[in-house]
Amino acid sequence: MLDIYERVDGPYRARKNEFIYKDGYPLRAGRMFWLVNTKEDKIQMFIDYQDTPLIPINPKNRTNFRDYKMAKPDFQREIYLKPFKPVVNDKIRRSGSFRRGFAIYLLDEHKSIFETHPEFITIPTTLYETVGLEWTLVGEKDVVRATNLRATAKANLEMNGLLDLLNPLEYFKESTTKEQLLTQRLEKLLHNPHTYGHGSDASNISNALGLSGTHTMPDGSIMPGSTHQEYLDALRQNEEVTTSSGTTISTQNLRRNSGY
Repeated sequence: MLDIYERVDGPYRARKNEFIYKDGYPLRAGRMFWLVNTKEDKIQMFIDYQDTPLIPINPKNRTNFRDYKMAKPDFQREIYLKPFKPVVNDKIRRSGSFRRGFAIYLLDEHKSIFETHPEFITIPTTLYETVGLEWTLVGEKDVVRATNLRATAKANLEMNGLLDLLNPLEYFKESTTKEQLLTQRLEKLLHNPHTYGHGSDASNISNALGLSGTHTMPDGSIMPGSTHQEYLDALRQNEEVTTSSGTTISTQNLRRNSGY
């Protein structure tokens, strides 16, 4: 039982049609219940094994909880939080950040932290310790890491253990500029140790080597340079080539596995 109670009597075994919940759902016969007094509000009430308040049907069992409920029209049955896994779609990613929520079930002896829906952590509860934080998704990698570390450290002051639980780059995707994409494609082309399947590929390498044109090998593969000898001479004369994007690569990476 939680330490919010100053007195706990029970457990007792419920009889049929003895109690109902706030929503009118009955407590099954044979289930255990307790009679408790709260410390803060000095309310006497019946609860089930999950600390959910019960309303007695028999007037003889009436407690001041019924009066308390009537005096608080916004009273709601205790909400039980469930684990939640965020789905970060393109819309959320375009917004740059999203809200995350974490909770600890206070009756859990291990006090394990779990992620829950961020909307639930705003609901008052006596069964959970909750905390929320804003999670950054876009920006420079180091900036995103630092921002999320700060947010986690701040939340960790309220819920110890978050710093060990969260990866500051979780859900982060490093953006690729058009220039970076071009560089990646060129590097992939230059590091290709196999046959150039298209004349345009061989032509790109030819330009990087300072050659012009391409030639076709006996096996049908297309190679840079107007002749194969010109291509080999260029490799011998140049230990490395620089692409149009400024990337420098060893010419050893331009040789095919076959030796060409």
